[in-house]
Amino acid sequence: MKYAIIADVHGNLEALQAVLAAAKQEKPDRLIHLGDLVGYGASPVECVDVVRQIKAKGICGNHERYITGVSSLDLVSREDKRATIEYARDRMRPDQLLDLKSLPLQLATEDGLLFVHGSPRNEDEYLLTWEAFQENIQYLRMTMPDVHVCFFGHTHVPALATATKVEMKFEEKPDVAVIQLADSKTYLVNPGSVGQPRDRCAKAAWALYDSTEDVVEFRRTAYDIAGAQRRMEQAGFDAKIISRLGTGQ
Repeated sequence: MKYAIIADVHGNLEALQAVLAAAKQEKPDRLIHLGDLVGYGASPVECVDVVRQIKAKGICGNHERYITGVSSLDLVSREDKRATIEYARDRMRPDQLLDLKSLPLQLATEDGLLFVHGSPRNEDEYLLTWEAFQENIQYLRMTMPDVHVCFFGHTHVPALATATKVEMKFEEKPDVAVIQLADSKTYLVNPGSVGQPRDRCAKAAWALYDSTEDVVEFRRTAYDIAGAQRRMEQAGFDAKIISRLGTGQ
């Protein structure tokens, strides 16, 4: 089974379209999104519709919970971030809000995969430190021993972790990093962000996973960054949020 895995699209239609076009060339059996289809970007309605049209399976991110009222906007301290969430909330159709609200917090497959937004133990946890990775590996082993690979998002940084190693630096060139996994290990894998990368590479990030070969491919795809930024400018978003697309930070 071949999976195309995307995360943190964040209303960036240009990036989403480029990634889906690249993924289509690989002929995946399933496409999974790891939440946060909305927020930050200026095309939340369009992104939700595109993902719905291709019948991708997915989970609920914190931004979905904000715009549907499951989580309070009072938890968002930054005014520039809050403004983009309110922008998305005010434009969502009722059917879209209902769909987003019904998304699960986790998805599991029959071939030992788990899909989450934050971490296996907490949907809002940021997996960025050695300690956090190791604690979640142990959590998986104790509570979900059948999980071989847990894919997560939220941090916008590509990552691959085991009980003995954490790798968070994948070269921009070439645009494909192929990692052979080992059956005996438990992995945490972040494909990176489609719509707002934060690893100093502006190209959209995503991943392929072949469960038969047990291989993960970290992918980068160029897209029309200037076009996405123009939409954000027209929406009146803060300049810092707009400019970061060009630097991948």
